Amino acid sequence: MKKLNRVLLSFGLGLVLASLNFAATGEENTPKREKRTQVPIEIKVTAWGRTQAEVDAAKQRIERSKEVQKFLSGTRYRLLEFNYVDNEDKSRPTQIPTRFRAVFYDYTNNRTFVAEGGFDAAAAVTVTEAFYQPNPNDEEFAEAVRILQQNATFGALLRSENLDAFRPMPPVTVLSGTNERLVNVGLEAQGSSAENEIVGINIKSGQVIRYERGAPLTSLSSPDACGLPDSGQTVTPRGTAGQYQMVVSQGGTTLWEMLVIRPTASSGTRGSGVEIRDVKYKGKSVLKRGHVPVLNVLYEDNACGPYRDWQYAEDSFNAPSEGATNPAPGIRILAPGQVATTSMESGNDTGNFHGVAIYMQNDELVMVSELDASWYRYIMEWRFASDGTIRPRFGFGATNSSCVCNVHNHHVYWRLDFDIVNPNNKVFQVERGRKFLQPITNELTRTRSLQTNRSFLIQNSTGNEAYMLVPNITDGTVDAYGRSDLWVLKYKNVAGGSNFQNEIDDGTNITSGSNTAINIGTFINNESLVDQDVVVWYGAHFIHADGMNLLNPQRSPSILSGTHVVGPDIRPIRW
Repeated sequence: MKKLNRVLLSFGLGLVLASLNFAATGEENTPKREKRTQVPIEIKVTAWGRTQAEVDAAKQRIERSKEVQKFLSGTRYRLLEFNYVDNEDKSRPTQIPTRFRAVFYDYTNNRTFVAEGGFDAAAAVTVTEAFYQPNPNDEEFAEAVRILQQNATFGALLRSENLDAFRPMPPVTVLSGTNERLVNVGLEAQGSSAENEIVGINIKSGQVIRYERGAPLTSLSSPDACGLPDSGQTVTPRGTAGQYQMVVSQGGTTLWEMLVIRPTASSGTRGSGVEIRDVKYKGKSVLKRGHVPVLNVLYEDNACGPYRDWQYAEDSFNAPSEGATNPAPGIRILAPGQVATTSMESGNDTGNFHGVAIYMQNDELVMVSELDASWYRYIMEWRFASDGTIRPRFGFGATNSSCVCNVHNHHVYWRLDFDIVNPNNKVFQVERGRKFLQPITNELTRTRSLQTNRSFLIQNSTGNEAYMLVPNITDGTVDAYGRSDLWVLKYKNVAGGSNFQNEIDDGTNITSGSNTAINIGTFINNESLVDQDVVVWYGAHFIHADGMNLLNPQRSPSILSGTHVVGPDIRPIRW
């Protein structure tokens, strides 16, 4: 208790005043004033992890293995998904993955199999049946479109371009009364001779299934459509290599060090966007991991969905290539003065790059990627300032569809594994008008309070270093589906455990229906957080209230900003 009082006395008044000052800036998600950096920033990036050649070899080896062929020999099947198996160990930096999972779909018997193996050719292979429908990859979707092009009803309209095919939500349904997989294809009318519709393609039989409502039960296809024109570009397959170590320095001083993982290689059941690990500022640990494992959307009056999205499919955006460097697959460092532009800035669904673009702007290092989830376009940024501030940001857009004309509420959830100097930390709640910091001693969930500028301080358990998690006014208001704004949990690590067991996410691998809401409330079991390894989940919520307003009206050509953008500020204290 004496030690805690000393911490409160040394920190309390200064931090409360600091939080009031932060609240008064009115900076929330707005572009910063241009600054001149006297000493240039140097960004050094080196490739890390598995190469694409290793990934491709692993895919071939496991597909040909006797364990996999025991189930798939003689069937028609396809490899739909490939991802890495985590082997986290807090006692050392993140290790290169040694194992992976490959997901196969057997069309002959309508079954999903998950095979786990190792990058070492001698590693054991296990195969289990999984009871979910994996998302289509580009190859499977292209086959569905080819079947549709031969159809008597739709073929001529597609070939004459009176209909354009696009990826709808949900991407897959199961044929009523059977267990047969249907790959859904959206059809956008380009002339008066056609109508908007979503149809299901049975890859096994070659049948085209027309839904009674013109769309699956959780979707919609009407004469109205809202959003940007869909360019029909391909996305990067899950498991594509692209991890790198980054060091950011200025005048011989190292500012930032971290491992960065592109969305295709990110962790979690449905990926987690641009993932950062082993983050250090000026040589001291800040985060063990930061990522977005859960992303979903609820429509008013259930006009569509609700949907659980995925965060591994990279869409194209514009990252200038002239003068840029490409130090690792899917990683581009732009030339000084250049910026990347996504669909939220450009207003179109085209681009020249898939992956993570890096550039300097306003004394901040920016990492940005554009994610594709059928007709949704999500923009994910991390911003790292020279003063130690971290600004995670998320933006929401869409391409043409009938669903997004309706009011819908997006929910994005960051998982932030704070290791302030070392894994064991303390947590305090900070509010305007409260004289002292309020210790958070046990696992809990909280909602935001704009009136009191409720923020949270994560502090080194054996020192004064800390970081403050400060919400922004654009981060929205939670509804029943969104569940909460913030969870403070004790870190879990079960050797060989699932994403759910390790509390990486809730394990949900369905795209549509009532079970798509975030379900991490079960992680709260009143465990002590005093001098423990702490993980914070932060949720932000954004309502698209006007279907014609899917492009940010306040967009800037040079920064992801405005009311369409959410995300907190994470600020250093006594570093």
